[in-house]
Amino acid sequence: MNTRSIVCTNANKLVKQGYSRSEAFKKAWTLAKANDITVKVKGTSFGIRQTALEHLTRYNAADVSYIIAADVHNNHDSNAVAVVAKVRNKGAFVIGYLPAQLAANISPLLRAGLICRSEGWVTGKYHPYMNYGAAVTLKFA
Repeated sequence: MNTRSIVCTNANKLVKQGYSRSEAFKKAWTLAKANDITVKVKGTSFGIRQTALEHLTRYNAADVSYIIAADVHNNHDSNAVAVVAKVRNKGAFVIGYLPAQLAANISPLLRAGLICRSEGWVTGKYHPYMNYGAAVTLKFA
């Protein structure tokens, strides 16, 4: 999908959310022209996420993709945005969440159906007893 078609798709989805057509296109183009956003994933040490991150390091980077999704069922934060790692032919797992301030801005856009490309990678475990972490780069067109 090229940038223009993504901008048009995003603008049409914003119109359905109540934006005027001109406001929707301005917002869609602003998102498309924005620089990439790279953030550290929060909550990577909760539950079995450290084990999941350790397993992700065993796979070829081309087989692992990272997506973000609004977590509407989160009881603690209605604007939570989950970071999901998907391994080709294996399955998917929530490895953490975007920081709350960023998620508050991105969650309504994701719920409106805007297209967001993301790339991610596992960080950390450089020394014994050091935890794994993750980071993602986001781009809206």
